[in-house]
Amino acid sequence: MINKISNLKLILGLVVLALVYLAVVFFDSSKSAPLEKQLVSIDTSKVTQLIIESLDERVNLTKPAGQWQVELPSGEKVTAVASKVNSVLGLLMDIKTDRLAAKEEEKWSTYQVDSTGTKLKVQEGDKLTLDMVVGQSGSTNYIRLAGEVEVYASDGFRGLSMHDNINHYRDNTFLRMETDSIESISFNYPGDSSFRISNMAGAWTIDDSTPADSTKIVAYIRSLSLKFSDNFASEDGSSVGAQIADIVIESENQPRVSITAYSHPSDSVIYQSSNNQEAYFNDATLGEAFFIGRSDLMISPE
Repeated sequence: MINKISNLKLILGLVVLALVYLAVVFFDSSKSAPLEKQLVSIDTSKVTQLIIESLDERVNLTKPAGQWQVELPSGEKVTAVASKVNSVLGLLMDIKTDRLAAKEEEKWSTYQVDSTGTKLKVQEGDKLTLDMVVGQSGSTNYIRLAGEVEVYASDGFRGLSMHDNINHYRDNTFLRMETDSIESISFNYPGDSSFRISNMAGAWTIDDSTPADSTKIVAYIRSLSLKFSDNFASEDGSSVGAQIADIVIESENQPRVSITAYSHPSDSVIYQSSNNQEAYFNDATLGEAFFIGRSDLMISPE
């Protein structure tokens, strides 16, 4: 009889301990069970505005007429690279939470989902379909929907830290052209240093008279086919000074292409290409690559 009572007390004790443990786990959000929840529900084909705002910068992407644009600090809107915008939208659609990290507002700062986090809004026409804050700690991202207290953890979500920069979305193409049909290139410089190279019956000449080094010409023309730069200058060209030089490329079967160099108050040189007239670049390598001299293309003496 005594053994039965002892066993009963033992069983009751174990039950009480189990209930206490379950209560602690349930009420302690830091030990919450895994939770998979789809936080984002948007129709990417209907998105007309995407705003990503960090402490340092605000990216405002809009799609007024089927073409994505990014707003510059001046208020001017320039063409955005659609694939980069779509990449962010795809990233959002892949968000899945792994667990509930917190259920108290006091924990927001811990997970950087307060004013220090990256704010993100998605608009579909007049409808706001996503409004959330993202924080990051190590490889884990923390997400809080606007108007809600709960903070969710997502280990697989890569976050938006690399996408909260305006220049990330801009078209960084400086030059893109077919080079096989180039017929002439004019280098227009100050003073008497200007010259022109042209293809005459398959032979390149300088100023229609001096034979040019075909190997050097081919190497230079090859460099014209594709060139990118991430060194954007004044966002709208308002601080660009006077034109100091330009290069004009004439081809048989494509429009004329020009590369222009401008002075700048900072004593640097700003470059622009007719291939991307919305952008100015403060990139010295562009000058080194394209603004060459007559002697750089001449046949070296034996």
